[in-house]
Amino acid sequence: MKRLAQFLLLLCAILPLRMYSQSPANIDIPNPSFENWSTGNGYSVTVLFFPLEVYGSYTYPTGWDYPTYPVNQTITYSGMNVNVNTNVPLLMVTNETSGAVDGSHALKLESFMLSDIISSLVYNLAASSLDTMLTTMVFPTVLTTGTVDINAMLPLLFSINSNLGNFAQMMSCFDNVDINSVIDGGISLGGAVPDRLTGYYKYTSAVSGDNGGVVILGTKYNSMTHKREVVGGGYTIALTDNSTYTPFEVNYAPLSEIDSTVSYVEADSLIIMLISSANSSPQQGTALYLDNLQLWAQTPDIPVDTCSSIFNLTVSSVDTMNASLTWTCEGTPDHFEAEYGLQGFAQGSGTMLNTSVNSLTLSDLQPDSDYDVYVRCVCDSALNGEWSMVSFHTDTLVPPVIVVEDTCSAVFNLHLIEVDTVSATIGWGFEGDPDHFEAEYGIRGFSLGTGTHLAASESFLHLSDLQPDTEYDIYVRCVCDDSLYGAWSMISFHTDTLVPPIIIDDSTGISSYEPTNLQIYPNPAQGRCIAHFDQEIPQIVRLYNVEGVLLKVIIPESDMIELTLPASGVYIITCEMKEGLITRRIVNR
Repeated sequence: MKRLAQFLLLLCAILPLRMYSQSPANIDIPNPSFENWSTGNGYSVTVLFFPLEVYGSYTYPTGWDYPTYPVNQTITYSGMNVNVNTNVPLLMVTNETSGAVDGSHALKLESFMLSDIISSLVYNLAASSLDTMLTTMVFPTVLTTGTVDINAMLPLLFSINSNLGNFAQMMSCFDNVDINSVIDGGISLGGAVPDRLTGYYKYTSAVSGDNGGVVILGTKYNSMTHKREVVGGGYTIALTDNSTYTPFEVNYAPLSEIDSTVSYVEADSLIIMLISSANSSPQQGTALYLDNLQLWAQTPDIPVDTCSSIFNLTVSSVDTMNASLTWTCEGTPDHFEAEYGLQGFAQGSGTMLNTSVNSLTLSDLQPDSDYDVYVRCVCDSALNGEWSMVSFHTDTLVPPVIVVEDTCSAVFNLHLIEVDTVSATIGWGFEGDPDHFEAEYGIRGFSLGTGTHLAASESFLHLSDLQPDTEYDIYVRCVCDDSLYGAWSMISFHTDTLVPPIIIDDSTGISSYEPTNLQIYPNPAQGRCIAHFDQEIPQIVRLYNVEGVLLKVIIPESDMIELTLPASGVYIITCEMKEGLITRRIVNR
């Protein structure tokens, strides 16, 4: 919030005024005199069948939006843990019905602390768990004609704060920023050019030195970058203590009037921000009153003996060798003049073109190349407008796809489907229509031609009679005909370790037997499995790893137990029954 305030202070210090002749028409603002109001729903959680209010219902002027703060907090109430998961509206606004300048209503915005908008019970329960900054910070109420995303705005404010000494550098912080990701929405200008925002305000600061602010930002969608960019703005933070409604004015300026190296771009949308405290130390209880906002359009004063510059110069389409451009021009020039060349060319050395319409197609360009294009209005033989420039990049030439006949595809995605101590199943993918598949396998590192050969008609193969605990290589290829083969693909795998037998001490008198009433599922397991006994509950269950190390002893209390397996591998379960010992092998993937 402090960085937002610094941003506003900077805007106030450096944006210049524009002098234009005013048209009597203005641009529509949603609910400009705050006559219409909407109600937001409160939020409660239920504890022991009783509702516990987090915050109550609230009102705000229709057509305006406000930031919200996400809360996902567990609090303890009556010995229970309760999760509060909501978006807290960060605003304190009042519908003022006395002394309005226009109509019957006015707007009051107040700066506040979190304890002012959260129910005292929930706040007292949760305060110790919240970030100290949240419980001690004073928030300004901010209303906008678009939705502010606080998390998206913070990184931008860090960048702005590092460039406070120079307006051009500070505004460059908006380069490559899609303003819709920070403030989504705004007022459609419908072709009108904004000139100024006017209105009436009162101000009551809780502590001397607080002040309110109004900010306007002009934006335009850039079809080249596919982002909505900031192209101008204006603001005032000179809204200080005043007990009576007083007029204020915010002038709008395009970036081209601030930085001569920036081309003029006409905004097509405008964002308005109303801020109760626009400085680095907002004060709790400070109030800004506003009424009768009006957004005025303007018409630039163009002397009769001048020729207009073009604007909205846009590359509408581009491919490997061609590009199309469009633009807008005020007045009725005789024709348009264009010059283009590879990026960085000196004007006067490029290719010149003339056109009578506000569009142009360039052809015979080089693929994968950067170009600059300059365009200007020509009003008569001695009167030309200023050059406007746009850059673009032609598409890369895609090489033709050369189809080679009489080839046989290699198999792909060669993978192990299943493996145990003495067998393995291998699968693969393929393209085309091979006659069959050929495989050769052997101990890891064997040379092709010395292994065991197999053929397969389907895209899988089962190997048997393997050695336990052994590394193998297997090669697979497509066979398209007697003399046409695909390239070999290879995969390695390792057979399972042979489980050592469990030797039962005959002196106990317990013999090993295998009744069918023990079921293990799933097997292979995936981290855990169930042992189910249909007829008899064992006296003791023991779990061993493949090396015979005892991992767990369980005395079952029901006909079903759940086993958690610590890692992939093979395990042995033994169940001590009345008539003997049951053993099973469990594979964990």
